[in-house]
Amino acid sequence: TGKWHLEKQPTDFGFQRFFGHLSGATNYYAGDSTFRLNGEKWQVPEQGFYTTIANVDRALGFIDEARAAKKPWFQYIAFNAPHAPLQPLEQDYRKYLGRYDSGWDAVRAARVAKQKQIGLLPSNLEESPRPEHVRAWEQLTAEQKAWEAKRMAAYAGLIDRIDQEMGRLIADLDQNGDLANTVILFVSDNGACPYDRGRP
Repeated sequence: TGKWHLEKQPTDFGFQRFFGHLSGATNYYAGDSTFRLNGEKWQVPEQGFYTTIANVDRALGFIDEARAAKKPWFQYIAFNAPHAPLQPLEQDYRKYLGRYDSGWDAVRAARVAKQKQIGLLPSNLEESPRPEHVRAWEQLTAEQKAWEAKRMAAYAGLIDRIDQEMGRLIADLDQNGDLANTVILFVSDNGACPYDRGRP
């Protein structure tokens, strides 16, 4: 389920089922014309649709079909999130408003300090410098700071929703007695996506 940014569809490569889009990124609420369900064109509903939730809804349905057939399964979920456009659900976005007002320099320093404190990083680690192409937070205007803080909140909201949906999937596996017999591998490619950035 999810993003499949190739010319052919997953069902052309051995997957028995597919729900998602063939585009590199899509509108989280409205989708696009590349949505497919098992090889057939699929129309995104006009209301009540959100890609991150829809991907897990459909994944759970596919897993239920495998359970009913008493067959082992492989489920691959390629979330659109957190790729641009930054379109979190409002409740997920609001959780993080104000969280990043101190700016990326302060947030990064606090994260590194916390990671050293809990032993994730060695206490004597010298952190890498901020990349040259990223300005110091204090060099931004008040308007730019407000905009960037909101963008970071939006990004965090997208990640939060992935966490919630993965939690829903794992809870289903646990409830159905599958969790102890399931390997879960989580990987990410893009990270923070720069496509909606202009010049500072």
